Amino acid sequence: MHKYTFMLLTLVGSLLFSCQSSSETSTPATDADTSATQTGQELNLRTERLQRQSELCQADTCAKVEIQYLIAEGGPTALRDSVNQYVRRYLLRQQLTNNPDAHLNQPGNPAEATAKVFLQQYAQARKEFPEAATNIGWQLTITSQVLFQTPALVSLQMKAVGYSGGAHGYAMTTLQSFDSTGHALRLADMVTDTVALRQLVEREFRKVRELGTQSFEEQGFYTQAGSLPFPQNLALTAKGLHLYYNAYEVNAYAFGPTELLLPYEQIKRLLQPAYVPKS
Repeated sequence: MHKYTFMLLTLVGSLLFSCQSSSETSTPATDADTSATQTGQELNLRTERLQRQSELCQADTCAKVEIQYLIAEGGPTALRDSVNQYVRRYLLRQQLTNNPDAHLNQPGNPAEATAKVFLQQYAQARKEFPEAATNIGWQLTITSQVLFQTPALVSLQMKAVGYSGGAHGYAMTTLQSFDSTGHALRLADMVTDTVALRQLVEREFRKVRELGTQSFEEQGFYTQAGSLPFPQNLALTAKGLHLYYNAYEVNAYAFGPTELLLPYEQIKRLLQPAYVPKS
């Protein structure tokens, strides 16, 4: 069941627990120009950490949650609000892994809310199926980082890794770039020629996966009209366009994810002018 709920995610407590929290400031990949902001200062992305575990933790029988997430401060109001809303929704959506009908409008800290629900689900599973082997070692780990930051855009990466019963765990990487107005960039916002870009993506995919010249279908990959689809997650970084295919996205779970990087020297002629690196 978890396999299929996770596929749905890639497509589109009464308990006591321990707590640790800390904060630190991330260092942007590039110094932002203060004149590019509305507030006279660059956007700052601060890191917050949360750890929780179930009350009953004996040997491997436990549920643990570790969440490291970002809070945007300063900078343009629209960008700050957009990033914070994106992170909030991302954290709350993790509840869908075990409950596709989860209510995602909880007030307050989204990390706290998601951790609480995860531990409640573990407690309920132990109550209903006390002898089930899948009660051992539930975990949810979420990490976040700033991939790239300039006056023109901010790129984030968020990863969720977990296990909550079933045949295997799950892992999902999410990439997202935002422009200076807070708009969440789509591929069409960043490049001018997706046809030419697809050729570069397919060539790099074959190289990384060490594939032969046969069609992608013949080698076990899913296609759209015979072509490899673009991944759902991509972002501009200091080195180029970072693309990430999560497991299940273009192949079976056993194949695992596929990560690609198209350097700027390959794609700069395809980029929108605002995202072409300055010499």
